[in-house]
Amino acid sequence: MLERGYDAMEAYSQSKLAQVMFTFELAEHLRGTGVSVNALHPASLMDTKMVQSTFGYSMSTVEEGTEAVVRLAVSQEVDKVTGRYFDGKREARANRQAYDPQARHRLWVLSEQLCGRLLEPVVRR
Repeated sequence: MLERGYDAMEAYSQSKLAQVMFTFELAEHLRGTGVSVNALHPASLMDTKMVQSTFGYSMSTVEEGTEAVVRLAVSQEVDKVTGRYFDGKREARANRQAYDPQARHRLWVLSEQLCGRLLEPVVRR
């Protein structure tokens, strides 16, 4: 929770890992429903005002990021793909921690507590 010794980059990195972990866990919860859930890193340091003011340079265009988002949303290539991680337009491996089922479960439970809502438990297969 970074309640002490806050570091912006560490907070950003942890939040991105948590998003990927939650996505993988949500895919498990939705298995067999026909709903696809995937994590996407659309592009690195896209050329936006925020990136330019923070870093002073960009590494990719907004168009590159947009193409990755649209592909994952509507492409027949990935229509039935779920519980995966994409880096741009290619499937990739996320941080190894994202594949730890116990860590994902702990994150799910913590999310429930922080939101004040209990979600249906996943049945591990």
